Amino acid sequence: MKMRLLAAAASLAAMFAAPALAADDGVAKIREAGVLKICHAEALPWAVKDVATGEWKGTDIYAAKSLAEALGVTAEHVDSTWQTLIPNLETGKCDIVMAPMFRTPERALRVLFSEPSGYETQAIGVRQDSGIKSYADLDQEGKSVAVISGTADETFAMRYFKNAKVVPIVTDKVSQVMIEVASGRVDGFLTDASTTRRGINENPTMSLEILEPTNPLNPQGYSYGIRKGEYDFLHFVNIWQTVIEANGTKAAWFAEFAE
Repeated sequence: MKMRLLAAAASLAAMFAAPALAADDGVAKIREAGVLKICHAEALPWAVKDVATGEWKGTDIYAAKSLAEALGVTAEHVDSTWQTLIPNLETGKCDIVMAPMFRTPERALRVLFSEPSGYETQAIGVRQDSGIKSYADLDQEGKSVAVISGTADETFAMRYFKNAKVVPIVTDKVSQVMIEVASGRVDGFLTDASTTRRGINENPTMSLEILEPTNPLNPQGYSYGIRKGEYDFLHFVNIWQTVIEANGTKAAWFAEFAE
């Protein structure tokens, strides 16, 4: 009787395990299709659309081509926004999100995250003549902070600011939230530190500066996103990342786009 029960339990376990194993076939499907579809959203130095050519450029564009070559397929870049990156991945419009997505618990409910592809902090830009000299100065009743709607910046700002009003802007361009500050409609804008620094340096006529530049906010890793259940593909991406780190390829990409 005991042997029959054990056999039945083993058969039941195999019945439930088989579909889970069969579903983890992302790598096989990509190789069969001959194409790796990659979702990007604009953020320098990782990825940005060249206004003259309409082509993507940036470190994650090089990374996408390298990953596709490692899989033996070609890369297909899929235009996305920060609001549509995860929905596009979930609905199969792309196989992977290659953008500097912060690894948040909210996002982890919907995607698998690779090992960090880099580390970043967040920063706040304000007008040079604002009189705002600290985070505490900004976090006051009557003050406001612009963020791009639907991003981890918005989630963090909602948690971090206790008194200032967080103003989500529906856009995929950091320049739009910078304009809100430069025009005086809001008191500050928040996004990742690299983008903040580059945006301010490239737009000197806006007369903006980084608030507390030696005291960056919210240090954390950012990662690529992969559909739930595709652990074989996740493993492949992590091994590929280890290789390009070790052989200096990744460092060369970032050197090209250094600020």
